[in-house]
Parts: sequence; structure tokens; C-alpha cells
Amino acid sequence: MSKPTLLLVDDEERILRSLRMLFFTGYNVRMTTDANEAIRILKEERIHVIVSDQRMPIMLGAELLRIAREISPCTMRILLTGYSDLDASIACVNEGEVFRYLLKPWSGEEVKQVVADAAAIALATFANERSPYTAAMLQQKARILVLDSDESTVHAVREVLRDSAEVIWAGNLQHATEVLSQVDIAVLVADVMLDGKNISYMLKTVKQQYPKTQSMVVTSFKDTSHLIDLINQAQIARYLPKPLRKNILGRNLEYLIERFRAVCTVPLLQTRHSVAPISDPKEQAQAHGLMDLLNRLRLHRATA
Repeated sequence: MSKPTLLLVDDEERILRSLRMLFFTGYNVRMTTDANEAIRILKEERIHVIVSDQRMPIMLGAELLRIAREISPCTMRILLTGYSDLDASIACVNEGEVFRYLLKPWSGEEVKQVVADAAAIALATFANERSPYTAAMLQQKARILVLDSDESTVHAVREVLRDSAEVIWAGNLQHATEVLSQVDIAVLVADVMLDGKNISYMLKTVKQQYPKTQSMVVTSFKDTSHLIDLINQAQIARYLPKPLRKNILGRNLEYLIERFRAVCTVPLLQTRHSVAPISDPKEQAQAHGLMDLLNRLRLHRATA
């Protein structure tokens, strides 16, 4: 099998040299300090994985990864940056749809493993010769689960979707868990803060248990480190700040419903959203408890 091609983009040549040493064998490595050159390479060559710095003089990494997604949808995208910047993190979710968001100084072994995982997924995706998210429409209505104690969120979702989807509101975690155990959910729309408690572990658990389900975070909570964890460990598909703008909400919900249908049609696409393990011990315990509850509810439903 041919080697995957890796494109490294950073305005500092010493960083590029250090990265290249990690991938001396097993990859065809292309490097550039110029974002415009990176775009040219993406247009002319098959790139399996692009790893980009964020803060570059010509173009921000998040913008480059957005363009990379448009030019070559099968290319896996990774942001490697020394700054935990909230705006950059949001752009990586909403526009770049990155596979991983890695902070400098990096661990060589972590970077190598993330790139290896991404390359394996890209090789399979390119071999499948299907463009991601171009799928035949499924006939049944998609189900949207809104997990938010603020009722205005579900009103906004229902208003923008009208009759095109079934919208279920859960004002608490127990209700949401019961819904998830009973029916397939296309899109989970959730605030990470529920009654003053951070429920990020729930989004991470849902992606592990239901990899087809797309997650949209809608929140006024601003914490870059939590958002980075949600990118890497929950593969959230969209992050929208409150108060919600209905035109943006509607456009993104329609896109995520289509993406859910694409994953249902082409199961290989699930691998593009595989998640890193939950790293926080407290969240690990919370996730384990939630998975146990989901399993018990599913078993009860099957035997009822």
C-alpha cells in the first residue's frame, strides 16, 4: 500500500523541521511556511492529513483548514497551536471541522498517534471514492433532541425547522437519557451547563455510544479548555453562542441532519469523527455511570 501524504504548515521553519523528524518514515511529507502554497498543494495533490499552526501571518490556521475542507473533503484536518484561543477553537468546530486540536508544546508520541489515526481514516475514505456528506436523503423525519433547561432554545429549534424534523425537549439529564435509550437521535442540541453543572461528559459519552448522532453545543459558557476537550473527546459538530441567531441555527441544523443521513448511508464516515478517550478521571466516572444507565434502560426496553 502507498504511503499516506502529510502536509505540514507552520510559519516557523524550525517547527516544521521538528515535526518532520516525527514522520521521517511511513509518510510522504510536504512542508510549507506559506498558507497560499498549502492551498496550491491541496488543489494539485492528494493530501491525506494536513497539520496546521493557528497563528500565521498570511492566514489563520482555522481559515486554512476551512479552505482545505472545501478543496479536499476527504483530507483529515488537525490544528497544532501554542494558543488556547476561544475564537480559533470555535472556528475549528464550525468551519474547519477539525479531527483534533493539539496544543504546543506537543508530545511527540501523541502527535504521531493522532496523525497515524487520521491517516488510516483518510486512506480508507479516499479508497471509498465517496465525497463526505453527499448522501441520498432518508425518508423518515430526523429526530432532534434538545437538552437545555432554557425553554427558549427548543422554541428556536422548532421555529427554524418547522415540520421538517421531530423535535424532542429534555429539560434534564434523566429525561434526555431515557430518550436516547429509546429512539435514534440525528442531532443532539445541548447546553454544556445544565442547572449550573457542566455536562460535557454527557456529550462525550453520547458520541461513544451513538457515533452517528451529531452534537451541537449552544451555550453562553466560555471556556477554551473545555471546548478543546469537546473537539477531541466528543467531536462536537457545531458550537453556537447564546443568544442564538435563528438564521445561523437553522442553517447549521439542516447541515447536521444531512450529515447524520450521510453517516447512516456510508458507515465509513463514522470513523472521521472517532473520539479521543475521556481524560479527566471525574468525567470518566460520570461517563461510566451514564453508560450503565443507558444499558439498563435499553435492556429494560428490550425485555418489557
